[in-house]
Amino acid sequence: MSLNDQIIRQRDFSSGEIDPDAIRRDDVEVLKYAVRYARNVSTTHTGALIRRPGRTFLFEEDGIIMDFKPFDDVAYRIVFIDGGVRIRTQAGALVASLTAPWGAADLDSLVFEAMDNEIFVAWSGRTKVITIAEGTLAWSIDDYQFKTGIDNSVRVPFYRFPSTADITMLPSGVSGNITVTFSAPVLGPAHVGAIFRYAGRQFRITGYTSPTVATATVIEQLPPTFAITVGSSAGFSVGQTVETDTTNVKGEIISVVGNVVTIVARDKLTAPTTGEKLISQSAASAISAVSVAGTPGATVQWDEQFASEYRGWPRSISKDRQRLIMSNFPQFKSAIAWSATGDNRDFLIGADPDDAMLEYITEECQVFHVVGGYDEFAVTDRGVFYIPISVGTPLQPGSVEFRPIFSSEIANIRPIQVTEGLIFVDKSRTGIYAVSATGQTARPYISNEVNRLHRHLFDDVKSIAVSSGTSVFPSRQIYAVNDDGSVVVGQFNPDRDYIGWLRWEGDGVVKSITGNYGTVICMSVYTFDGVEVGVAEMLDYDRLCDCAQTFSTASFANFLELNDGSPLTLQDGSNLSLAGIVTGFYAGKTVELFAGGFFFGEVEIPVDGIISGYDSYGEITIGVGFNWVVHPLFTNFEGGQVAGQGEHKRKIEHMLATVRQTQEFAIGNRYFGSYRGGEDMSLPVPKRDDTYRYRETGRSYDPVVPITSTFPGTFKLIELATRITL
Repeated sequence: MSLNDQIIRQRDFSSGEIDPDAIRRDDVEVLKYAVRYARNVSTTHTGALIRRPGRTFLFEEDGIIMDFKPFDDVAYRIVFIDGGVRIRTQAGALVASLTAPWGAADLDSLVFEAMDNEIFVAWSGRTKVITIAEGTLAWSIDDYQFKTGIDNSVRVPFYRFPSTADITMLPSGVSGNITVTFSAPVLGPAHVGAIFRYAGRQFRITGYTSPTVATATVIEQLPPTFAITVGSSAGFSVGQTVETDTTNVKGEIISVVGNVVTIVARDKLTAPTTGEKLISQSAASAISAVSVAGTPGATVQWDEQFASEYRGWPRSISKDRQRLIMSNFPQFKSAIAWSATGDNRDFLIGADPDDAMLEYITEECQVFHVVGGYDEFAVTDRGVFYIPISVGTPLQPGSVEFRPIFSSEIANIRPIQVTEGLIFVDKSRTGIYAVSATGQTARPYISNEVNRLHRHLFDDVKSIAVSSGTSVFPSRQIYAVNDDGSVVVGQFNPDRDYIGWLRWEGDGVVKSITGNYGTVICMSVYTFDGVEVGVAEMLDYDRLCDCAQTFSTASFANFLELNDGSPLTLQDGSNLSLAGIVTGFYAGKTVELFAGGFFFGEVEIPVDGIISGYDSYGEITIGVGFNWVVHPLFTNFEGGQVAGQGEHKRKIEHMLATVRQTQEFAIGNRYFGSYRGGEDMSLPVPKRDDTYRYRETGRSYDPVVPITSTFPGTFKLIELATRITL
């Protein structure tokens, strides 16, 4: 062996395709398991390199998809489309079609969360709820409604917006239909239907008169205004909060005249009594007389419904620990609202452990999404915060804390929760980051970029998804959908601390991906003769093409007739029959055709959708083809000397490609795995377990040898042994 020989034995390709600017970084271990360039291939849990799976046609639709399993053994595919929602079975049969207010431009920004038999949908408009009824399995879609208590009070979150801090509210009465007057502009026409509170008691706006005046209906009788005579009014002043020491009546002082202190009571309808004391932070005096004012007083002790048509609704929604979580509010960008435990309609803020909460991050940021896990994570435009949750600090009022773990700009793309932590996309929409646990108390989480050497594969990422391991493909994968419709697939590698990435392309432009219940579903758009068609497809490792469907060759058969309807017969008396295959969706389209293990190339399906000539096969498969290619990376070595390898042009002395279950493919300009002498060519090309030897002519500083597809067939590369010499 020459001292200048370099021997590379690569049996693990799990690092994926490396950025061209990094192909000389053989000081980085990840390059040892990488390729220079690849399209439409995938790695397995063993490190082998395979042709990517094809995709099975499920149904025709253009939209964004999610999987939904409301009951045991009952699962659906929910497709959000322009102006509505389509519900289908897992096989694709249409179950229901619902109308919704969003348009095509809103689909990418929809955020949906399943909870029991409901799907909560957040977007730029009012939150919607898609429901399937137990028993009848009837579907409906309605506006999200807060719960109404047995006392008719509405369980909404209330908030006093800073812009209204010094404005007073004056109701005309304490019950029935009233007029409400503010001391400065507060109201808008969209306030109709919203709930306000006067001193802690609710009423609903029924009519808009002006920015300062509205009509309303009282829900909870409003607290009275009391004129309280005290021994001495010294120390009492307007605006103070006072309380009586026996009846515990609390209120705001709205006037002090002589020894009469007038207060608007808060929350309670009980009245002060003579003999007890009126106490403020600066005074205390015995009460000698109490009377109820004829009309309510104006007070600053009021608040309004936090989420409403006027203020806005959440643009993100999630769930964790039996609570529904709302975030990305236009009216308060750093706020997060949690429902009461076990009740996703109850957002009335309280102090008990199971009560709803409204908290906010004090940093200048917009909360995009909240994701659950061992703790909770708030993903904002300025970074990621985690919310510690434990036995000692449960998720309850008074215990919410936001601790920063990543500080940089982040894109508003819904992150995904994985076993290791959290995955999200940075502002450039090319960087993928993972938050993972460290096991340390002082620093329990750390954030790392997981595609640093693969960024060139990503281009304006629109969404990310993750799949579960299955019996066919046991490794989990991450899918990043690029704006151009390509998909970058990340492979978890349990043997090493990184994710390898490879890019998938094809004629189908992928719009979204979901991976649940053991399947991965793509919503894609194909162009046939200038016409765009949206379809749902399922990743299928048994398919050799995309948008694929299998048909029985016995799907259509008939006989030719004479004018009187009698059959036209042959000399032997048998009917002259006509057989064909009804292809439905593929009518008038140019597609690839497979039958009996053979590839018949591209065929043009007639406009009636019926093709014939394949009745000798039991079934045929029709779909849209794609090619794959791999360029190995020759930078690492095992054994031998590398003297001069970086200073001279190099030659590939030979390559040994070990494959399993592989049909024909090419290395450079040579074909391998095709028919051998004496083999029966009436049968498909065999799937071989073999090793093939290839020799490259010429020299180069960085040899490039393409391994490519020759026709749609199976391919699995388990080892590539290369000897490179000067």
